Amino acid sequence: MARSTGKPGAELAFLLSQVGYQSAALFAERIAPLELTPPDVGILKVVSEAEGLSQQDLGVKLSMFPSRLVAFLDQLEQRGLLQRRPSPADRRSHALYLSPAGREALKTIGRISREHQNQLCAALNEAERGQLTKLLQRIADDQKLAPGIHPGFRKLQMPR
Repeated sequence: MARSTGKPGAELAFLLSQVGYQSAALFAERIAPLELTPPDVGILKVVSEAEGLSQQDLGVKLSMFPSRLVAFLDQLEQRGLLQRRPSPADRRSHALYLSPAGREALKTIGRISREHQNQLCAALNEAERGQLTKLLQRIADDQKLAPGIHPGFRKLQMPR
């Protein structure tokens, strides 16, 4: 049943927020058995795409306070998913790499992400999914959102 205020598009921002919240909450539930949080997944994903990245550069990329980022990295390293190695470019900093266990975790996360997307978008056919993706990408570009980086990293608290 369609909800309407009488004005076309009047509820668009609210619907985007509603679906975004639902998507984030369901994804967090899906990865909880892996003992990971969405920020953990985001960090692993960014590191996998730019292995050897320094902690400082990762913090800048995520717009995250260094002290908060270090706590997340500490936990991921303690769990054996991430490795810190001396940076070949600067002995005073660490370069970040996924461990073999981190690579395996990302494969599992990829499967979970695909299942999540398929379930979330079940009401849309392939053409509609493509159209929605293009429209949302235009909004993200207009809002100057960094590709592949969730804006929520800016507000993250210390991990559990």
